[in-house]
Amino acid sequence: MSYVRKPGKFLTKLRTLGQPRFPRTLGQLRFPKKPIEEISLPLQIGSNVSVERYNKFIDRKAPRGYKYHYENGDVFIIDMSSYEHSRIVVFLINYFNVYNGGTPMRNQPILISGDTFHPSPIKDEERIAPDICISPNEPYVPNPTVPHPGSPPSNSNGKSHARIVVEIAHCQSTESLKSKCKLWMRQDYVRYVLGIKFHEPRKIKDPQGRYYRAMTARLWTQGARCQKWDFGSVPKKALITPGKEIPTTGCDRPDIPEFVINIPVSAVFYNPPSVSLPAGLNIDPAANFTIDLFDVQQEVLNRQRN
Repeated sequence: MSYVRKPGKFLTKLRTLGQPRFPRTLGQLRFPKKPIEEISLPLQIGSNVSVERYNKFIDRKAPRGYKYHYENGDVFIIDMSSYEHSRIVVFLINYFNVYNGGTPMRNQPILISGDTFHPSPIKDEERIAPDICISPNEPYVPNPTVPHPGSPPSNSNGKSHARIVVEIAHCQSTESLKSKCKLWMRQDYVRYVLGIKFHEPRKIKDPQGRYYRAMTARLWTQGARCQKWDFGSVPKKALITPGKEIPTTGCDRPDIPEFVINIPVSAVFYNPPSVSLPAGLNIDPAANFTIDLFDVQQEVLNRQRN
């Protein structure tokens, strides 16, 4: 889980929150010796760090389970893994794996992975990685009828670039999540970006003994407006008053059309100018990856600390 520079706003906001400044020693990177608590995030761990050193850090030395943010030489930890976060990653991977069917692992047309480094769309030397990326297995990528100018973009290993990206935020702020998702959209080969945010659990429990929790999602699509959902067991901005009815988002059962996200399977095989499915695949050209946000909500509520 890693992140990249967002000009201006993030660092300014961080400093206004009173976070401790890191010593301005040239190129210094220091990971805390004591366990990191969620309440301490965002946490600065480096200053005056070069892009090359940052890339080497996240590639070889950075402890896993954290999201790192690089901005103008400063390095921060902005999020950390949790049980519900890791469960939702696996949960969503299962959604995207449906159309691989019974294909042997080595020949699966749709590659689904996590924490895979890609060049940043705004600065080639920097690397970023999503929670989940969906890309085509190279033998299945249709050859374009008109050659793409230059080499098609790839991940940091020179393999197929992600076409669909999923970012999941736990401690990471909504603004930071949005900035990361918008950054991915600056790469034309990324057709869809899904961002999901788990907000802090409320102090009141539902009838099943689970803390009420707000959850929000956004879907960015190339050439279309961003779609938004408020799908938790309680709305993001709701006030919960003891003795009064608990507000609801309306996402209270499966298969509600307003809370179902559809992403075309064909997007995985986007390879300008072709957006069609490869020949020989037994997949309906109109097929979608279908994500029911009620299922996501329930998985989070069941796996969080109650």
